[in-house]
Amino acid sequence: MTQWALKRMAMVVVVLLWATWCPAREADKNSEHLRTYELDIFGPSAQAAVKQAAMHAVRSVIGEFYCSDEMMLARTLLERYVERYYEKFVVGQTILSRRESQGMSYLRVRIIVDARALENDLREKKFFYKPRRRPIIYVTVEETVDSAPVSGEPISRGAIHEGLKELLMDFEPRVIHHQAAHTNLTKDPQRLEATRIAATTAGVEVILTGRVDVTLAREKKIHFDDYIFYDARTTLTLIRVDDGLTLGTGTFEAGAGGSDKEATKRAAVSRATTKVLQDSIPKFAERWERTMTDNAEFQVMVVGVNPAEADVVEERLATRMPEAEVYRRSLFEDVAVFNLYYPTAKPQPGERERIEQVLRDLETPRFKIVPAKSEKHVWARRVP
Repeated sequence: MTQWALKRMAMVVVVLLWATWCPAREADKNSEHLRTYELDIFGPSAQAAVKQAAMHAVRSVIGEFYCSDEMMLARTLLERYVERYYEKFVVGQTILSRRESQGMSYLRVRIIVDARALENDLREKKFFYKPRRRPIIYVTVEETVDSAPVSGEPISRGAIHEGLKELLMDFEPRVIHHQAAHTNLTKDPQRLEATRIAATTAGVEVILTGRVDVTLAREKKIHFDDYIFYDARTTLTLIRVDDGLTLGTGTFEAGAGGSDKEATKRAAVSRATTKVLQDSIPKFAERWERTMTDNAEFQVMVVGVNPAEADVVEERLATRMPEAEVYRRSLFEDVAVFNLYYPTAKPQPGERERIEQVLRDLETPRFKIVPAKSEKHVWARRVP
């Protein structure tokens, strides 16, 4: 889990004792664009508690935007933007009850958010994007030869580019962030964060990073020629640019021998990296398409869950709907979105009602089914 996600989860757990969503009470013609939240919340002051409640409500509305064919770019920048400008989208806030205890303020607060104004603003700021069916991948790899870091362009970067090309994957050949060039970003969170920001600007959706260690295995005279043997150990990790989540990791070790030292190193690296890519990229590509696009037979959104509860919903859908494959598309604030695919046969009549019943049957958390925007969407909101 990313540092951003941990921070966000901690805030929700510590600050929000309970949150429910209910239809907007304002009876004007724009009320369908309003979201009303009632939250039990505490903080060092009433002002601080209301601020946290308002930011939570705005972020929760953003989470609902993922129930579509679009997603949000640059979550770290988006988080900073919301923290600075959230008040623009809050059209009502009321303290319903309040008590003080041991230096803390305990409140029940009603927050009303203008979802349409929020969406329009985020579109204007270019936070929305539509994921590609085949994402552009950026490669940055740390490489060593006999434990010494390689200076300049690593052998492995070119080998990985060739492997991606053979697997029909698009990649960004340029170095998009020079301070993180040829780096294993899994070991450097700060550089990973900076590279994700640079990748967003470059249109890159996935980072492929890791480490390749090339080691002299032995030297041997065969007939009258001197032969040299190298081993290469490759570990590669795929990382989503938008939220920093790890998509998969693979490791393989291979060797090569020959009379030409540099050609032998290249052969060992190529064999190791090719095997990792062949084992991981096809599975990744299929999962990417089913997770990130809107081609699923059904898209399920649940509002009011923490990460552990989202896991429960995902597990229950997979267990009770064995003919469907369940992919979690997003978990933003307290909103989870799942794509349901039916790989062997089309959904039977009444499948949507079956999905709704699975959600109704959950005891913790408990959900109420609410109207959705189309027949392929199932929306549920947590109830006390």
